[in-house]
Amino acid sequence: MLNSNRGFWKALLFSIITLGFYNWYLIYAFARETNVACFRDGKNTTGLLLFIIFSIITFGIYGIVWHCMWINRCNNYLHANNQPEGLQMSTYLLTVLLLGPLTLGIMSLVVYCKELYLQNAVNRIYNAGIAC
Repeated sequence: MLNSNRGFWKALLFSIITLGFYNWYLIYAFARETNVACFRDGKNTTGLLLFIIFSIITFGIYGIVWHCMWINRCNNYLHANNQPEGLQMSTYLLTVLLLGPLTLGIMSLVVYCKELYLQNAVNRIYNAGIAC
């Protein structure tokens, strides 16, 4: 069973307490869970180690690309299971590149919440398929 109960406030609190290290755990968990749930698509979401290495090499650009590919893969899974798509790539990019800084991070928190709910939706569908 994959975790389908990640809440925004709990994740935000853990991120603050751990000085951001919890966000790295979420990258690890999202990659692992997405690879488990979406194994039929033949793709692979890279894990935390490569995420960190490639993000350092590309001065953070890979982190944005990773999130876009992950969002796309999750939305494809939701669409294939006749569910409404979650966070859109355009919303993510607009927030990361423009709205996040302009709103002093408030929109970044909204996208953070939507990321959690997107993975929760994928995990919930996957868990329902296991139970059947």
